[in-house]
Amino acid sequence: MSAYRYYAPKCTLFGYGCLAALGEEMNRRGYRHALIVTDRALVKLGIVGKLAHALEEHSIDYEIFDGAKPNPAISTVEAGLAMLKKHACDVVISLGGGSAHDCAKAITIVATNGGNILDYRGTDKSTVAPLPLVAVNTTAGTASECIRAYVIINEETQEKYGAKDSNCMAAIAVDDHELMMGLPAGLTAGTGMDALTHAVEAYLSLNGFLLTSELAVSSVKLVFKHLKQAVTRSDEASREAMAIAQYLAGLAFGNAGCGLVHSMSHQLSAVYDLPHGLCNAILLPEVCRFHAREERVQERYAKLSEEVFPLECSGLTTGEKAELLIARIEALSEAIETRKRLSELGVREEDLELLAEKALLDGSLPNNPVQPSKEQIEEIYRTCL
Repeated sequence: MSAYRYYAPKCTLFGYGCLAALGEEMNRRGYRHALIVTDRALVKLGIVGKLAHALEEHSIDYEIFDGAKPNPAISTVEAGLAMLKKHACDVVISLGGGSAHDCAKAITIVATNGGNILDYRGTDKSTVAPLPLVAVNTTAGTASECIRAYVIINEETQEKYGAKDSNCMAAIAVDDHELMMGLPAGLTAGTGMDALTHAVEAYLSLNGFLLTSELAVSSVKLVFKHLKQAVTRSDEASREAMAIAQYLAGLAFGNAGCGLVHSMSHQLSAVYDLPHGLCNAILLPEVCRFHAREERVQERYAKLSEEVFPLECSGLTTGEKAELLIARIEALSEAIETRKRLSELGVREEDLELLAEKALLDGSLPNNPVQPSKEQIEEIYRTCL
């Protein structure tokens, strides 16, 4: 007997301008006083103001914690937790991308379970139901609004680790692509490649099953069709498509898990504080080539390539189909200017051994279809340098 478990938010709002409906949804659940977890950039852009207006329209009080950072750390969680306790908030609203959502998830868990967020490393470590989370998404990449995982940096050890907890799944998720219309091209590109990486890794994951595979395929198709447009000539249609693409990828990897790309990318963020999506974009093609050396994995890439590029795959061998997929990933990355070298981002060759050692300990690695050695991981980093 096979028993697969599938996790998703209880409710998700979609559509241009759907943020306006959030207050009604929160009133229905009895939420009265929110801690908004966000960053200063979204305050300056006026997006926090839009959220505040939606809450005020329904007489919901709020406090604003704007200390979320691109790679949330334990100290950030503790600062947000202190504000929550000071104002006795009964709900947490994360507004932003993955960093805000991850920070907020950690805050909700510690708020009711006590201790330090490090105490909850692993899977389903919390025993007390956390405060409810409302995740309002402003980027099309991380899908943190629709998964039960979160990633936090331990500043002392320079380690970026992931945890999963069913208790911190969003009670309400919001994917309003109106909030994404003004995203800068670079951020759109990086988060879009993050979504692509999520989908490809979920498709390859050892924990995947038919549902996650179908979600991943749909996501990959949407990314290849709409990401370049969203980056170069953004319009409502491309933004909506990317919002859906990243959500589908989230449902895929949120249940199947990620793999080696994320294991390696996490270390680059932890040691160098680099953008997660951009690191994924750089690593993804070379990790795919490493995997494709294994015949069974090459066949899996070929199948994905057939699903996404059926006409181009006609008459090709299995190996050629797999290489077509990789080449298309590189071409897309080139077109949206995420195809860079790690050395351009400040990564040093003398750190590669340390990065490889850390990657071996990452929680995403057990899902990977090939278990690499430290030397193989180091060589992939070096190829991307």
